[in-house]
Amino acid sequence: MICDIEKKIRYTISFLMRKIVHVNLQLLYECNFKCTICDFWKDEYKNKSILTLNQIERINLKLKEIGPQVISIGGGEPLLHKDIVKIAKILSKNNFAVMICNGWYMTPEIAHALFNAGMYEISISVDYADPLKHDKQRGKSGAFDRAVNALRILNENRVYPYQRVHMISVIMDDNVCEIEPLIKLSKKLGVTYLVTLYSDNRGKKVKRAPDLDIGKYLLKLKKKYPEFVALRGYLGRFTEAIENNGIYPCYGGKNLINIDSQGNVTFCIDHLEKPAGNILNDDMSDIIMSLKNQMGKNNCIGCWTSCRGSIESLMYDKGKLLNLFDYYQMTKDISIKNSL
Repeated sequence: MICDIEKKIRYTISFLMRKIVHVNLQLLYECNFKCTICDFWKDEYKNKSILTLNQIERINLKLKEIGPQVISIGGGEPLLHKDIVKIAKILSKNNFAVMICNGWYMTPEIAHALFNAGMYEISISVDYADPLKHDKQRGKSGAFDRAVNALRILNENRVYPYQRVHMISVIMDDNVCEIEPLIKLSKKLGVTYLVTLYSDNRGKKVKRAPDLDIGKYLLKLKKKYPEFVALRGYLGRFTEAIENNGIYPCYGGKNLINIDSQGNVTFCIDHLEKPAGNILNDDMSDIIMSLKNQMGKNNCIGCWTSCRGSIESLMYDKGKLLNLFDYYQMTKDISIKNSL
């Protein structure tokens, strides 16, 4: 507990100093789904390397140099990694490990092991309240039922009250009418609800813009449902992001970074072709310097995803206090009703 408090204090200091505080980590690119909005399952990513336990240990030590991070473990499908529980335990030593997955492989045993290893939160992707639509978009029959069951399993197997379970949806052109039913489903399952705006750099979906003022609509839903815990500063800029194809400036490389399955560090998951260095081979100080140089030339505004938008809303938005209140609602302790 003392170590956890110390970790939170150090993270808060980094946050106030506007340092790097968030890492997206792709353990692997392998996935059992074929989502229409993602290309990681396609041929160009096949046979990519998978991070080993030894490499995860090295990454953990390197990141320790820059302070505690929220590390979002992903893929591909992270549960396809045979050592996922050990990875969660390693990364939780110095950081706050979270994970997004599709829920297909979730079992009570895995859920309990992940939370027992120190996982702070786990999110399951559900984009449609209609099971057939969700399954079609995910390229896998039964995906919706497995995702809902995974949310139920996770909520029943949390070990500590601070551990959270979220349903998360990618906002696209054809699922806005599904959001309110999904929030209601989250409430029924006893979990909270998040959204992220689709980035067209993954999968090249032709159209994504809804036919209404999506920002105002989402804020209306947030006011109506306490289970909808996304930051209002983030939601409030959705319409602007859609109209302008993103939000400028981007603070990728300054406040958040991406590490792929080969150890390459980039300022964003959508720009894997521009590594600032390799965390397995290069000094962290050199990588940070390279990221700063890249950021100075970064004119990209091509996204408003939650990993970026939530951090920037907390750090730079005018309504910081309201966003901090929302962040508290997103992360506050929830009593455990069904513990093992």
